[in-house]
Amino acid sequence: MPTAAASVRRPVSTVLTCLFAVLGALLLPAGAAQAAPVAQDCTAVAEGRYAGAFATAGQTHCLELPSPQGARIAALTSRGGAGVSVQVAVVDRNGVAQCEAGDLVRGECALTGTAPFRALVHADDAEATGPYGVHFVRTDVLQAGCQVLPAGTFADDAAAVRLETGNGVFSHCLTIPAGAHSTSELLRIRYGLPDDTELFPDWRISIIDTDGNGPSCYSHPTPGQQIRTDGLTICGFAVGKAYTILLEGQDAPRSHTLDRRDVTATAKGCTASAATAIGAPAATGTSGQNGTLRCHRVTTAAATDRLHIDPRDAHDTTHMLVMDDAGATACHPKTWACTVTGSTGYQVVTQVPENWTLPASYRLDAWRIATASGPAPECPRAGSVAHGYGPLTGTLSEERTAVCAVLPSVSGDLFRADVTATDGGQSTPEVLLYSGTERNLCSGNSSPYTCQTLGESLFILGLPDRTDRTAYRAELTCTTAPCGPEELSVGTVTPNTAQSGTVATLTVQGTALSMATTVKLTGGPAPLTATTVSVSQDARTLKATVDLRTAPAGNWNISVSALNSQYPRGTLTVTPPTSGPGTYKPVTPTRLMDTREGLGVPKAKVGQGGTVTLQVTGTAGIPAAGVTAVVLNVTATNPTTSSHVSVYPDGTARTSASNLNFTAGQTIPNLVVVPVVNGKVSFYNNAGAVDLIADIAGYYTTDGSGSTYKPVTPTRLMDTREGLGVPKAKVGQGGTVTLQVTGTAGIPAAGVTAVVLNVTATDPTTSSHVSVYPGGTARTSASNLNFTAGQTIPNLVVVPVVNGKVSFYNNAGAVDLIADIAGYYTTDGSGSTYKPLTPTRLMDTRSGLGVRKAKVGQGETVTLQVAGTAGMGSSGVKAVVLNVTATDPTTGSHVSVFPDGTVRTTASNLNFTAGQTIPNLVIVPVVNGKVSFYNNAGSVDLIADVAGFYGS
Repeated sequence: MPTAAASVRRPVSTVLTCLFAVLGALLLPAGAAQAAPVAQDCTAVAEGRYAGAFATAGQTHCLELPSPQGARIAALTSRGGAGVSVQVAVVDRNGVAQCEAGDLVRGECALTGTAPFRALVHADDAEATGPYGVHFVRTDVLQAGCQVLPAGTFADDAAAVRLETGNGVFSHCLTIPAGAHSTSELLRIRYGLPDDTELFPDWRISIIDTDGNGPSCYSHPTPGQQIRTDGLTICGFAVGKAYTILLEGQDAPRSHTLDRRDVTATAKGCTASAATAIGAPAATGTSGQNGTLRCHRVTTAAATDRLHIDPRDAHDTTHMLVMDDAGATACHPKTWACTVTGSTGYQVVTQVPENWTLPASYRLDAWRIATASGPAPECPRAGSVAHGYGPLTGTLSEERTAVCAVLPSVSGDLFRADVTATDGGQSTPEVLLYSGTERNLCSGNSSPYTCQTLGESLFILGLPDRTDRTAYRAELTCTTAPCGPEELSVGTVTPNTAQSGTVATLTVQGTALSMATTVKLTGGPAPLTATTVSVSQDARTLKATVDLRTAPAGNWNISVSALNSQYPRGTLTVTPPTSGPGTYKPVTPTRLMDTREGLGVPKAKVGQGGTVTLQVTGTAGIPAAGVTAVVLNVTATNPTTSSHVSVYPDGTARTSASNLNFTAGQTIPNLVVVPVVNGKVSFYNNAGAVDLIADIAGYYTTDGSGSTYKPVTPTRLMDTREGLGVPKAKVGQGGTVTLQVTGTAGIPAAGVTAVVLNVTATDPTTSSHVSVYPGGTARTSASNLNFTAGQTIPNLVVVPVVNGKVSFYNNAGAVDLIADIAGYYTTDGSGSTYKPLTPTRLMDTRSGLGVRKAKVGQGETVTLQVAGTAGMGSSGVKAVVLNVTATDPTTGSHVSVFPDGTVRTTASNLNFTAGQTIPNLVIVPVVNGKVSFYNNAGSVDLIADVAGFYGS
């Protein structure tokens, strides 16, 4: 083949004639017939690389190509480096232009004219001389000189081709045979950045099939890189077509490494996993090295499912690229979440690009956030977002990566999202709001965020990058209130009557109510503003408390204030307080409340700081009016932690007095005599969560129809260990013993309606419960004592008397039972009436309240003044009702409570073991205004809370 140097020795006139003919041809439309003379001094070249040189400035070299008519070619030239940069044009034998420069570099130059075809080469710089190169590649058929680019997998990244340039080499070609590719592939091009910085890197990749069609390709930008040293390109390939890949680079020491991978449903080397529920643990992966590609194939049940996909790591540097099953790009490279739909499978490719901080591993959330039927079922539906949603509190971790809720918002609702860390950390949950689109509708880089909806919304708090745990508080506030479909309305306010001297609870019905809605009472000496305490989830029910403890009886006007508007809503009639002494009416023991079953109150444990309120009047034989107090056997069961429960009159301020103390998992009862206000009593739990049960034993009424109380010297009536009162034997499983109570120990033979017994279970063989009920009647489900194997535990029992007897039933195992009489109720009018008091602490040896500050030692007695305190008169007090608690005992012992100035009997009131805290109700006679507390062994702190008293 003649060299380029030889070809330039022709006469100048001949060269100019040829050049003018070519230039003239290039100015005419391609394919037009030309009359210009055909060049006679072209150098024949073969397909492949050609090296030539310009001896003098301004030369144009003519290279005759071997390609036939109908062929398609590429002409690649150096994009910098050694040698002269040139331009190439192709004409046919008649000088007719065949294609433009862009067609040549893409391999799309179709030779449609008359062969032979000639490439005309000239320098970019008219004054330049020296060597140059042109690389001719035929693209309508695969070339043997082009190396095959093999298919790789995500499991093995070795199937790659490394191409070097420099020393006269500036270009390469690769082939992908027909049938050796999928319909969509990910090409990765890694560029070896040179040491020299004077020559700015420049290279180009073109792909073309044998029919002259380029695939649909998209080069995903590499974040933060001016020069694409590690680029990812997605290309769609036609089935059955072969492809040529053209690399045009620089004649300088460079390296280019190319590999390709299937990214359709048939991709190899992807870790397979199904989409998860929102908040489920994430899939995990190791990052490898910078640039390493990992693949996860995430599947879902239906193409209509919408998935939320998010890569997370300690540095927030893991990028992802998501393709659907057809290989189409569903999410462009990013480090944050995106949502996808339209396919039953997705290929999630992760990579930490060059120059990004490399984490050791990453986690990949792939949540199914919606299906064709709506948002994910694990997301609870908020009742209303009229004024916002929340607050939500909790902890996110790798075990629970998110929480969610469906918000009934409408298009245009605007929310402010306030999110704080509650564990002292800096990381807060990622705030997401989806409203039927793939875009997160919350904006902002930190709290507070602004979130605007396009309709019903899915609100998500997700575990963020950089941490594996965060405790949070999050709240959405509607800044365009009311949000959602409902407008503000105010309906009824109930009740329309309340008792003076109480704290009444008012209930407002309406729509779009909020904690900012207030209830006011006017018409009295001074206006009263109720305190809003709760609003239901659907924003239709509001509860507010109003302090009527100093409010005079009469009619008060009710008005509701909401969103700067006033709504008059009738009157509240405040009635005088129920007063006067009460007489006792026993009832058949009946279960009124059980939080395990939803009896009387909602079916749910009472949580930490929680209160449930029970309606007691108008139920189980208790009249609707005139009731001053009720006698309840209250049982705490299955508590999650140690705590105490206080039972107190509804509508009053709770005091420090408590009624039950228990440890985690314990079941323990205690009798409670509690005043009744508004016909209700309330139950407060201090810590953890606990189920509560309440059985009614009787009530006190002001109508004079009940019995009066007569205390007696505490006396033991029954002991199965000794055969006292009943046969000497444990009470077996399902067994009953019946005790004669009238006509003994100072109790008359007739006119007795109920007796007060301190009943103790001891040495049981298994866990069980005991019920005490009137002899000769059907036993109900109510129980009085609950105990475990080997335990000794007392409880006060007020039990109706039928035929002068009471019965004791044991449910399981065998147990010894002891009963000490404290008093009785009689119809002869000779006893005392009962006056309930606000539960008040009278004695605490830990602080020195009422008695000296010291534990009660072995065989010691402390005496408490009760008359003249807590609302009791200084005289006329016949007996007091005390809830007595033993705490922190140093050893097992028992305590007896007895009238001061009398001889202590063998009767006891509390039994306990070392370290135990246990309460028991005591009704103790009062002599000279005092009662005494005796401890048998060790030392113990004692607490006494008064509930009421009997007087003349």
